[in-house]
Amino acid sequence: MGFFEVSQGASRRARIRAGLPTEHPALLDDISALVADLPDPELLCAEERAGTMAAVATLTNQLQAYLTSVAGASHAQGDSRVLGAGTTGTLVAAATGATVQAGSAIVAAAAELPSFPQLEQAFSDGRVSSQHVSVILQTTKGLGNREDVVNTAVGLAAATDPRETRHVLQVIADAESEDHAHLSHMDQRERRCLRLSARPSGMWRLTGMLDDVEGARLAEVLEQFSAARDAGVDAGETLPQRRADALAAMAEAANANRNPLGTSGLSVLIDADDLPEAQRALLTDGTPITADSFELLTCTMACMVIFGTKAKGGFVPIAMGRTSRRATVHQWGALIARDRGCVRCGRTPRFCEAHHIVHWRHGGVTDVSNLVLLCSRCHHDLHHGRFEIAMDPVGIPEVRVSRGPPAVSRV
Repeated sequence: MGFFEVSQGASRRARIRAGLPTEHPALLDDISALVADLPDPELLCAEERAGTMAAVATLTNQLQAYLTSVAGASHAQGDSRVLGAGTTGTLVAAATGATVQAGSAIVAAAAELPSFPQLEQAFSDGRVSSQHVSVILQTTKGLGNREDVVNTAVGLAAATDPRETRHVLQVIADAESEDHAHLSHMDQRERRCLRLSARPSGMWRLTGMLDDVEGARLAEVLEQFSAARDAGVDAGETLPQRRADALAAMAEAANANRNPLGTSGLSVLIDADDLPEAQRALLTDGTPITADSFELLTCTMACMVIFGTKAKGGFVPIAMGRTSRRATVHQWGALIARDRGCVRCGRTPRFCEAHHIVHWRHGGVTDVSNLVLLCSRCHHDLHHGRFEIAMDPVGIPEVRVSRGPPAVSRV
C-alpha cells in the first residue's frame, strides 16, 4: 500500500521547523565548509581510516555536547514560548528532526550535567558520547553516592559501549540497593522508572523498577491474571509467558473500561483495491501492520477500519468498517448470556473480545450466530491455529482440537 498519513504531532513539528529562524554563529558555517573539504575516504590507508573514524566520533561528541548546552540555555531562557513550540523538548525535536522524546532527553541531560563537572567536561572534550551521558544519568538516578558513581562511570564509558556501561552501573546500583535495603518510600519513588521500546523484530521491550507498594500490587495482580486456568489451555506456556499475557490482559481491561465494548482509539486504513487479501494496511500514523496483525485487530474489534481510495496523494474514506463489523450493545448482552465468558478458558466477559467464527472479510456476518467470546490470550491462540471453534446445530459454540498452525502467507 503506497499511502501513508503523517501524524498530527509530526505535522506540527514540521510547521514549527519551517518557521524557525536561521541565524547561527558563523563559525558553524566554517566547520561545515571544513567537513566538505575532507579527503575522499578511499584515498586513505587503513590506519588513516581507523584514525579518522575515531577523530570524527570525538568531534561528533563535542558537537552533541554543544547542542545539549544550547538546548539547556534555550530552556532556561524560555525560547519555546517565544517561538511558539510549546515545550523545549518539542523545539529541540523540531530543530534537529528528532522525536520529542529524544528532544526532551537532551533538555533533561542539559539540566543535570552541571551537577557533575567531570562528566560534563568529558562530554565537552568528546571523550564520552551522548548515549553514554544518557545511560550514566539515568542509571545512577537515586543513588546515595551518585556523584562518586558518575565520576567512576566517566572512565568506564571511555572503555566500554553504552550497553556495557549500563550493565556495569546497574550492577553497582543493585549492590547499593542491597546495602541500603531500607530505602525510604520517597527514595524508592525517586528511583521508579518504566522503559518501553520497539525492537527491530517488531516486538516490544519492557524494563523498569517500582517502589515496594506498587511492586507488590503489580505482583499480586499479575499472579491473579497469570494463574493457570485450565491445564489444557496453558500446557507448555512458561511463567514469564503467562505474565506477559497477564500484562496484555490488564491493558486490554483498562482499555475496555475507557472505551465501551472493548474498542480502542486505533484506526486502520485499507485501500478498497487491496480487499479481500488485505495484505497491506496502515495505522493512521503511517505505521505498517502485517496481514496477520490486521486480521487479529479487525477480528477483535479493537480498532476502527476505514475503507477508502488513494487520491491526490491522500486517503479518501468511503465507508466505516465499524458500522457493519462491530457487535452492538444488544449483541454483546446476548453473547454474555450465552457464553458467560471465554468459551475456552472461562475468563470473565470483562476481558473478552467478540470473535467472528467466519471472519468478516471472508464474508462472515456480525451476528450472534457467527460470534463467540474469547479472552485475548485464547484469541491469539486461535489465530495461531492451536484450536478452532464451530457452532453446534442448536447454536452453541464448541471448542475443537488443534488443526495445526495456519499456513503462512508469502505474499
